Amino acid sequence: MTTSTDLDEYERRFIAYTAEFDDVPDAAPLRLKVEHTFRVYDHAKRIVASLETLEAPHRQWVGDTAACRAAVLAALFHDCGRFPQFKHFRTFLDAASVNHAVLSFQTMRDRAFLQREGAEVRGLAHCAVLLHNRYSLSPKLNERARFVTEVVRDADKLDIFRIMVSYLTSALPEKDAVLLHVKDEPEKWSPTVVDDVLNDRIARYSDLRYINDFRLLLGTWMDELRFPVTRKALADSGLMDNVLEQLPDTPELRPALDVLRVKLAQCREAAGGKA
Repeated sequence: MTTSTDLDEYERRFIAYTAEFDDVPDAAPLRLKVEHTFRVYDHAKRIVASLETLEAPHRQWVGDTAACRAAVLAALFHDCGRFPQFKHFRTFLDAASVNHAVLSFQTMRDRAFLQREGAEVRGLAHCAVLLHNRYSLSPKLNERARFVTEVVRDADKLDIFRIMVSYLTSALPEKDAVLLHVKDEPEKWSPTVVDDVLNDRIARYSDLRYINDFRLLLGTWMDELRFPVTRKALADSGLMDNVLEQLPDTPELRPALDVLRVKLAQCREAAGGKA
């Protein structure tokens, strides 16, 4: 499938690429993106390694070396477009700049990061990078491309959980950029996002206005995690417990809190082997 030596070249290539942006003013958010990338990359490798312990439908991918390799490489390069995005627009907010997944795909293609890979691996990896931030995946997406993309999406979300929880309660200088400039008003939330929770929909970044909207968004992501190892990692981390504790326990918000507590309990149950 892959070996550490085999992947070293790609890790070095990614680091060399990101070093080109060292002279960007106020580049602390970009350094965070480098750290984020390697955590997502590690999560993706763990997801792929976990497949042998699972039953269908996940186990079918154990023998698909190209798909598993594409998933790991896509995780490494999934956010390479964030660097030119921040350099040119000074924000990670796609709505105020460009779609970072499209820019990441274009960067991978134009820089030929995967030029030594066969067309099969390269195509699957490019597809996953292009689709990793989509609100939802098309039912027409073929099974292999869906698997590769879901590995990246799970790995990405797991680290974003960690990042968001740390910044939701911090005053770090990068907070505004990381949290997409939402308002730090701890008693407010957006009815649209609450409605998403109550109707089992994934909240949209474009609807986020307040810090609590980010917390609710993270709650809606629990249904999005596709792999047992990812759900277990989230349940074991206590991150979602922290998110729920930080939401205001008011009569208006309590129905949404109840829904999210049930989802967390289901996540723990799935992590226990019933997924």
